[in-house]
Amino acid sequence: MVRMLLAMKSLRATSGVWLSHRTWIRFCWLVLAVCVAIPGHAAEPPAASAKEIRERIDAAAKLLTEGKNDAAVVALAEGIAGLEGVAAMPRPPAGFKLLADRADGVRRKLDKAGVDVSMLSIPAPTAPAGAAPPQKPVVGGKTTVSFARDVAPILAKSCGGCHIAGRKGDFQMASYEALMRSGMVQRGAGQASRLVDVILTGDMPRGGGKVASDAVATLVKWIDSGAACDADPTAGIDLLARGGGAPPPPRPATALVTTPPQPGEVSFAAEVAPLLANHCLGCHGGNETEANFSMASLASLLRGGRTGPSVVAGKGAESLLVKKLRGAGIEGQRMPLNKTPLPDADIALIEKWITEGARLDLLTGATPLDNVVAAGLTKRLSDGELAKLRSSAGEKLWRRAIPDEEPVVAFREGVCVIGNLPAARMATFADAAETVTGGARGELGNAGPLLKGGVVLYAVKQAFDYSTIWQNVVGSERPKGISSHAGVVGEVVYGAMLAPAMESEDDLEAAIAEVVAAAAFAGRNVPAWFSRGVGRAVAARLFPKSALVLQWKRDSVSAVSRLGSAADFFAGHSEPAATALAAGGFVGSIAGGNKLAQMLAMLDEGTPFDDAFVAVFKSTPVQAFEKWAARASR
Repeated sequence: MVRMLLAMKSLRATSGVWLSHRTWIRFCWLVLAVCVAIPGHAAEPPAASAKEIRERIDAAAKLLTEGKNDAAVVALAEGIAGLEGVAAMPRPPAGFKLLADRADGVRRKLDKAGVDVSMLSIPAPTAPAGAAPPQKPVVGGKTTVSFARDVAPILAKSCGGCHIAGRKGDFQMASYEALMRSGMVQRGAGQASRLVDVILTGDMPRGGGKVASDAVATLVKWIDSGAACDADPTAGIDLLARGGGAPPPPRPATALVTTPPQPGEVSFAAEVAPLLANHCLGCHGGNETEANFSMASLASLLRGGRTGPSVVAGKGAESLLVKKLRGAGIEGQRMPLNKTPLPDADIALIEKWITEGARLDLLTGATPLDNVVAAGLTKRLSDGELAKLRSSAGEKLWRRAIPDEEPVVAFREGVCVIGNLPAARMATFADAAETVTGGARGELGNAGPLLKGGVVLYAVKQAFDYSTIWQNVVGSERPKGISSHAGVVGEVVYGAMLAPAMESEDDLEAAIAEVVAAAAFAGRNVPAWFSRGVGRAVAARLFPKSALVLQWKRDSVSAVSRLGSAADFFAGHSEPAATALAAGGFVGSIAGGNKLAQMLAMLDEGTPFDDAFVAVFKSTPVQAFEKWAARASR
């Protein structure tokens, strides 16, 4: 197959007959389909090794960066052909999923570059006969292997220099959360996990190091039993290893309790958080942070990094954060690194906040710092001022994601629509968004605006536009099966959706209702699973006969078996499409009467989400989910 693709590429270049890239690709696949259908021409998939497959996929990625799209397609086709061969095996080799994900990432980049990749599909392994059924959601399951006590020390000793402190080979696992996000661990499949595979094959650790056989056995046992985490999943693996399995270093209790500042005291949300967000998050806010020190939330800021706690509540001048900002009494360089130092007045403000107890005045210690900053603005500005700020920030986000296409902007009550739909359709879409926003406001019993400052709604016409927006706001490749979502990034509370032609007006309005209602709750800093579930629950109430809504209901039950576990669902580690379906079914099942309106009112009064949930639904989220999942699994 690959030789034929290469031969046809050569023919295209020498025949003197010019074909567009898209036409050429379709021609190649048509000829291949005909050849495979001819008796005697069918062949078994090539028996390629994992190394050979990886080399072809990596070659495709390199060719793509060099602008050699035709050659990249051929190289990727070779890699996919190898994947097809191993996918049909009774037990695919270790690392198959990682290779398939890598190939899918290259395919998506080709798609965004305007290359027709409709004929390139990534194979999935065939489940072996007698394979165990998917695990039902289980919460609180116990394992004899502790991640903090047993696994973290192994990883820190064997991998720490390259993949915890550094990012060798474009891979870093500074925390449990980062490790699981990397795809190196497949829950329940220790021997098949890439983490174990690279150790057993001798590929890692580099430099002649070895991992003891009993340590490998511990890793396999941990993964086979579900790869659970018995510590803070965002805590540094090296910190856990130094603690011998102890919980993360204690944090000042006052810092994680929301306490409004007294007159004359410094507000963390309004004064300190904006300084940290503007000057520090570039190095200490992502998934791979310098010195394993994250400032993505107040909790991670207080936890500190490799050199220990950065803040000592009540002792501003003695806190490492203040010393680093002043560049005095420290080892290493002044912060922010290679940038203009903060003004003395700003450093003094941060010191005063720490001396006053390093208190949090809005939301929770786990809330992303950007969201805390946005909450501070929300509290300080009027609805009109916030709407103006939010729409302006929303346009900037669009231009960062899709810089080569000027957006159409349509303002409506409660919503600012930004997109690249044709002008007439954009106006129709914006009108529908305004109507739906009003309907959602009535459904949730909100006398004022659905959300102070309104929602920014992105409406795009092509899949790669939506993927680009996803990458800019979420920071990862768009998952399969997701064509809409909502969230908060900086000052922007947004919903984004791929807006192809809907079969009916009800379907279009149901899709808009899901995104707008989800964004309204995301703007109140609820967990992502809850905002997504509310979106679908509200859409189902407003448009119960929509074919889209009926499809969600049919699929929500079967999605439970794809979640992995309830812990994965609540932590955001489950398959995103399954999470959306299950969240809609779960929240829809408990949100009868005016319970969502009650939740909205309590959140607006400042009640923490967990407390509001218990007060309204008379159980914790885990308890309620377990009951629903048990019914759905029957």
